[in-house]
Amino acid sequence: MIKLLTPWPALLVEGEESMLLASDFHLGIEYELGKMGISIPYQTERIMGELLDLVREYRPDRLVLLGDIKHGVPITSFQEKREIPQFFNTLLEEVESIDVARGNHDANIQNLVPGEVEIHPSRGFIIGEDPKVAVLHGHAWPYPKLMAADLIVMGHNHPTVRLNTPLGVRITRRVFVRGSCDPERLASAILAQEGGRYEGEPLEEFRERYGVEIGDPQMIIMPTFNDLMGGLPVNHETPRSLLGPLFRSETVDVEDFDVYLLDGTYLGKIGFLRTLA
Repeated sequence: MIKLLTPWPALLVEGEESMLLASDFHLGIEYELGKMGISIPYQTERIMGELLDLVREYRPDRLVLLGDIKHGVPITSFQEKREIPQFFNTLLEEVESIDVARGNHDANIQNLVPGEVEIHPSRGFIIGEDPKVAVLHGHAWPYPKLMAADLIVMGHNHPTVRLNTPLGVRITRRVFVRGSCDPERLASAILAQEGGRYEGEPLEEFRERYGVEIGDPQMIIMPTFNDLMGGLPVNHETPRSLLGPLFRSETVDVEDFDVYLLDGTYLGKIGFLRTLA
């Protein structure tokens, strides 16, 4: 079972074990904003409290974080060095297992987390069996083996919608984006990316080369957990404006993907919403 944890930007997957997934925390962004003259209180304690509330309410067997735990690139700020270890140590008091998919902001994250936290490569990993979930941040091509998953979950894009109010004021709201991937397009793109030429049917070649059967995987693009972060308005940007190779290469066509506000409100498909923008 897949459950959006409304009104929070998190996801619960229940199968043989329960997994709580969240993405894009960007802890330490206040330090960067401060250097630009924007002074706001540190937010790590508030963000950690919100995530802890979810862990305590749903009691997952595993907490899975989809990357961009930290914000500073390439330098790790003093704030990140102080707050990120505390962030994970506090979470480990409530949940036994924590997995992190390395994001593009997570340089040297392994030096900031306790040894009990498992850091996975940027190309992602598979977790669970029923359902089988592929987890990646989204800035790198996934490993071919991830295509065997029933569900692909990724972050990186900070999806939002831009809405016009009756007063003429534009606002943006974080959203979940969910849809089905085309197996043949996935197979073709990854075969090409891995550098091998082939003749014939891409799904058969993919199966023979990697020992992986691609079914009809669902994909969920997660909203950012940190509400200080900006976002990409999916109802205004063209699909190729989405970040990451799966979208830039048009391997995944999001025109037919569904869009949900954090409170669970269904807004429609991206293609339809773009006609209204």
